[in-house]
Amino acid sequence: MPRLATCNHCRILQRMPDVHPKTPLVPAMLEWRDGEQYTYRDEQGLAVMVPAYDPVLEEFIAKHEHGYDDNKVIGGLIQVYQVDQRTWDTMDVVTQIKKELEQQSQQHYAEVDEFKESALKCYNAHGNPDIQTGCRDYMDDSKRIGKASYDDGEGRTITVPPKFRQYLCYLCPFQQTQINVELRRRKGYYKEGYR
Repeated sequence: MPRLATCNHCRILQRMPDVHPKTPLVPAMLEWRDGEQYTYRDEQGLAVMVPAYDPVLEEFIAKHEHGYDDNKVIGGLIQVYQVDQRTWDTMDVVTQIKKELEQQSQQHYAEVDEFKESALKCYNAHGNPDIQTGCRDYMDDSKRIGKASYDDGEGRTITVPPKFRQYLCYLCPFQQTQINVELRRRKGYYKEGYR
């Protein structure tokens, strides 16, 4: 589902790519060093489920912690809004959330789409590649968003499986106009009479 993240320190509203659709879900939980745990629950009392791997959100949080304590970062300094696709398509969610944030804080929020802008800069820097020329660093680690593995704060290393990693390439015009079209062509979607 489409989502937006805000940093109330920087006063930005960032569009974020969603996680891979097959990413496993785990209960949203906080665990303190003394072993005490808290599980977030919905109105029905069921555990709120979140992606087990979310490198884009991890990257955003790493950039926007600004030296604050962990308990002030999530839900205070950084907020994430998840919107169903139908709502996203039928209304200007970004403008609505931006307006509400500005009313609450009396501060102006800048709307950014850092990942899409970075992908477009890369595409242009490579001379607008196509299927024949290809892209020299398509799906390369240098284009990965976030880390392949990270420390969970308790000394454990969490490795994001390759199929759940996110890349700028997913947002690049090369992916949208060349790779996706070529994959559809190979599957025969463009043959006359195909339904």
